[in-house]
Amino acid sequence: MTAGAGRPAIGRAGLAVLVLLQLAVTAAPLALLPVLGLHVVRMEADRMEAARMGATPAFWTALVLAAPAVTTLAMTPAWTVLSRRLSLSSLVVWTGLLSAASCGLIALATDPLLLVVGRLVQGLAGGGVVLALAFRATGGSAGRGFALMQQAVSAGCLLGPLAGGLAFERGGIGGLMLACAGLILVLTLAAARAARGLAAEPEAAHASSGTRDAPTLLPLLLAGTCGSAGAFAFVAFFPTWASAHDAVLYTPGLIGLLHSLSWAVALLILPLWARGLDGAAPVLALGLSLVGCSLAYAGVPLGLGLAGIVALRLLQGAVFAGQAPALFAAAEKAGSSRTTALARARAGLTVGQLLGPVAAGLALAPLGPSGPLLVAAGLSLAGALALVPVLLAPHPVTRSRAP
Repeated sequence: MTAGAGRPAIGRAGLAVLVLLQLAVTAAPLALLPVLGLHVVRMEADRMEAARMGATPAFWTALVLAAPAVTTLAMTPAWTVLSRRLSLSSLVVWTGLLSAASCGLIALATDPLLLVVGRLVQGLAGGGVVLALAFRATGGSAGRGFALMQQAVSAGCLLGPLAGGLAFERGGIGGLMLACAGLILVLTLAAARAARGLAAEPEAAHASSGTRDAPTLLPLLLAGTCGSAGAFAFVAFFPTWASAHDAVLYTPGLIGLLHSLSWAVALLILPLWARGLDGAAPVLALGLSLVGCSLAYAGVPLGLGLAGIVALRLLQGAVFAGQAPALFAAAEKAGSSRTTALARARAGLTVGQLLGPVAAGLALAPLGPSGPLLVAAGLSLAGALALVPVLLAPHPVTRSRAP
């Protein structure tokens, strides 16, 4: 069975394994994040240990949160070299082994320093780059490949925090992370076997490897960074706004439910995004996603009642779902190398994850609880405006690149 330019397709079973691997490497770290602060406090319960570390739980929590971004950004230029020297199957093994090692280190950690090490290893794994290359190489179009990947990510974002919360309540977070490590190892072996014969770069890229990136790539990366910053600013400060607006109504359980609804609608709507990306300009799709997110963020402080907030969170989930697939499809088209373009796009998303909450936090004191949400809306809108030169260019990035 073949796909595209004579390249072997991965098959339904192989594709299913790839989806499960993406889900697992997404869900595993997210299982820890909602309870990370409490987990660190438990580690510091021993006064002697706390004195040895000489730092507050808040410091260690922030360090653990930021650790993967450091190694993710450091690895960005390395992926182009690695993709030339290693097969895609070998890269999948790289990602799976390091992801499993990260889970194992977190499971066995008895102090926050080892948690930091585990999270640094998570960034080295590069799942956001390698698995994007794998989904793209499966023989389908860019829209279908990246949208399917995002569906797996959405499922992981939905299931990971739920599993982590339940495990933490029962004192089983370590056991859960060990189970995740074992599952990732099994799925890695199966995915690597299925990915044999698939290439990270299309054959045409090897013939034109000397070409330079299109000038449209930089605005695309800026748009992706702003979109990611807006999303993470909104997620970080929506609970603050909700508690200040009506603490009786917006309980932690309801806030968590609203967050889950956003991911659920993303999971359901992504097949439509795939069709849109394959039938229209990915840059235009990215712009529409950014504008839609901006409107959803800005609408929350208007006091529309619970029904209105539910509608806005559903809208936000639906429009945000297409953001990463559209960015990857557009960046691939604009870049001279698929690997380089996707690695840079992933780095831009990572930078946004760091900058967004910081920028929004600066608005909390002067503008009150609504300020960070307005900053989130402004960041997303800024990302859309960054795309205007690309959309108005004589030869804009129009359609997703063929397999």
